[in-house]
Amino acid sequence: MGAGAVRFLKVLVGTTLLACALGVALDLVTANVAVEYFSVHHPPVVDSDSPWVQALVWGVIASWWFGAICGAVLAWINHRRPEPLAPKRILRWVAVACVVLWVLMIGVVVGVYVFAGVIPEQDRGETFEHDRRLMAVALAHQTEYVLGGAAVVVVGVMTWLAGRRGRPGQPATT
Repeated sequence: MGAGAVRFLKVLVGTTLLACALGVALDLVTANVAVEYFSVHHPPVVDSDSPWVQALVWGVIASWWFGAICGAVLAWINHRRPEPLAPKRILRWVAVACVVLWVLMIGVVVGVYVFAGVIPEQDRGETFEHDRRLMAVALAHQTEYVLGGAAVVVVGVMTWLAGRRGRPGQPATT
């Protein structure tokens, strides 16, 4: 296998693993806020109502394919560069993007939860707290792929433009 193929695979696999780590990290929080989002409102894939089990299973199931697509895109962009970057450099950017995404999505959970709290108590139904938690989790998950797509665009542009502003790019090493 050539150096280009090894570089490509490292970016592809690394991005996929980082996406899975992000998915699990997000789901470890959201499943503990509203496990029903996974155990009731998703197809059953594991016979458990444990938020920890649901987070581990769904964190990987919902993320691996997105990470693989994003990894393939980033690896292709890097491969098309005159001097491809080292996979480690790209994966560092992906890791930072994952941390930023996690913070943003947790911000959505907290923001929706707090915003729903402005509903006057006399207007709240008996399932208010359950519904508020479920909506906070659902809205965070609805933003997940949009934010992930934006992150791939940013990292892809950074990959393409790296070293073009008078700074030498780091040549690739496998």
